[in-house]
Amino acid sequence: MKEINKIYEHYFDLIDSYFGSIKNYLEDNKYSHIDLGMAIADYPLVSDLMLDAINDLDRQIMKFWSENSSKALDSLRKQDSLKCVYSGDITPVLLEDFVKKSLLYIDTIVIPDPVLHLTIFKNQTTMDKKYYLKSLVRHVFNLWKLKDLMLADLEKNALVILPINLNVVNEYDKNIILSNACERFANYVSKIFRQGIDNEKDALAFLERFDDIKELFSAIKQTDLLPNIFKKFDTFEEFLESFIDTKVHFQMEGKTVGFEFGEYLLSQFIRVQEHKFFCEKVSGEPIYDYDLPYFFFSYEMGGLDMDASISNALQKEKFKWLGNVPLDALKILREENKLENMRSILRKGITDLKAKNDEDLLKTSEQLERNLKEAFDEQEKEIASLKREIAVIIKKEIPIEIMGYVVGFIPYLGDYISLLCVSRSIKNLLNQREELKQKIDDKKTDFINLLIKSYKGE
Repeated sequence: MKEINKIYEHYFDLIDSYFGSIKNYLEDNKYSHIDLGMAIADYPLVSDLMLDAINDLDRQIMKFWSENSSKALDSLRKQDSLKCVYSGDITPVLLEDFVKKSLLYIDTIVIPDPVLHLTIFKNQTTMDKKYYLKSLVRHVFNLWKLKDLMLADLEKNALVILPINLNVVNEYDKNIILSNACERFANYVSKIFRQGIDNEKDALAFLERFDDIKELFSAIKQTDLLPNIFKKFDTFEEFLESFIDTKVHFQMEGKTVGFEFGEYLLSQFIRVQEHKFFCEKVSGEPIYDYDLPYFFFSYEMGGLDMDASISNALQKEKFKWLGNVPLDALKILREENKLENMRSILRKGITDLKAKNDEDLLKTSEQLERNLKEAFDEQEKEIASLKREIAVIIKKEIPIEIMGYVVGFIPYLGDYISLLCVSRSIKNLLNQREELKQKIDDKKTDFINLLIKSYKGE
């Protein structure tokens, strides 16, 4: 077993030591990790016991990564693979579906360790304990479901976790990340409000004066620079109100609407710089499943290149059906080295594309849909053609051979020789039929045919 797999075995052993007592309550449905998180957190006695049991989890997870992060990172760097580093939620809402969509194109998905993230966040804020427990159980078991995939003995690891968090970055790099984020945040606020702002303190001071959502929105001069979700007033208002409601969990009382909006924007620019830093660290591409962080990354970086564009476009709602693809089938795709063939299908017509905004990503997803549809049509035509060849042999050629012998169309060279010739001819035709049947069977077990079935919901 590879060293990196051994590291993840130890990781899951650590998780099991804290959460093993409740793993049997995890059901088979896709949202079971979310349901389990809510059930544990909402049950008073159980939640208190769990909170006591995981009291030192923060120290143990930091200790684990202090011993293993360098080894995991070095092992990942050595892999000559197309890697994508995830950012968005703590983990994707449905990690399994996210993985199925992603592994259709990329070799390795890098997920930030949710345990590290949540324990650090809990220690840095006054987060509600039940909210912390609910989140922790949800994201731990979201990852737990993919344990077998993470530990699979593949040439290139399909899914890995790393300690991706600003708090594990050395002070020198951390200061650069924060400095760049603050500069870009101030620049963005200055642009959308058309103000001469050149630092984050002035930007937050400017925003703090707005204590009314309508007033804040009306002050924005360049709404074209806002994410799509902000561009309609109702959506903008609903977003802000939803964001402000998080103070129930984090107790952010006494802050104006403008200040909280400013903190949100600043956090997004910090996230962009952090994500960029870790992408460069593993030579990976950024990947998202959530529009808002994707917007800020593409705004800041000027767009995504081909591989990242395709990987992100596959996360769009129109590819929800990829969740029907069995994980074992994706393992076979990789074991049989057919991933490059899949990439060539998806890249068709996208070679020179660079997704600079949401509209470009939509165009990419539309091209991917066309590419897959063409591959499906071609596959079905090939199978239909093979079936027609078999039908001709059965219905036409074999009967002609037999009848030719009976009525004397086959040259008479003696009964024995004529019969032998006919038998050989028929045997050849039967062999052809079997070969065609085998080709059909091969086509039907091909990964493309599996995608067709998943697309049709069969």
